[in-house]
Amino acid sequence: MQEFLQEFGVEHWLAIGSALLALGSFILNLRLVDRQEKRDAVAVKMAHDSDIIRWSDEVIARLAEAQELLAEKGISFNEADFRPRRSAMRAELSALIDRGRLFFPNRADPLHGQEKEAGFQGYRQPILDALVASYDLLSGAGSAPGPDAVACQGLRTYSRAFISELYKAVDPIRRGEKVKELTS
Repeated sequence: MQEFLQEFGVEHWLAIGSALLALGSFILNLRLVDRQEKRDAVAVKMAHDSDIIRWSDEVIARLAEAQELLAEKGISFNEADFRPRRSAMRAELSALIDRGRLFFPNRADPLHGQEKEAGFQGYRQPILDALVASYDLLSGAGSAPGPDAVACQGLRTYSRAFISELYKAVDPIRRGEKVKELTS
């Protein structure tokens, strides 16, 4: 073994050292690439969550406005103004429901809704169920004079269901931890 090592010249030792250095560099580079890929995946998830949060901000505001509309009917505005206001609110909710389908597409089912358009086949996700129920409730609300406390309470219940499903989708605790990871 000693003879073998003595036969090595400076150029051989330099070649071995270079090879070891290249191997070490390769291993470090693999670790860095892996870390960067994980960061990129987290960044994509965070961006998606941010889009959902922006959409949900609008939904939350519209649901609160719808509750106020029902609570203030005949008090802050007259009965004649209710129908056009309700119609405008329904249009806003309908648009938000359709935008929400991009974040929460129907769950595919080979038997349910196959005759419908692609975005409406399968089963709607619970977060959108709460919005559709709110839309339906608002559509039938306010037929009697004065505030509609029952419908207002129903909207509050659907709003809470929406927030609960949103919480599951975005998971603010996990989101906060990931922000800390990315910034540290």
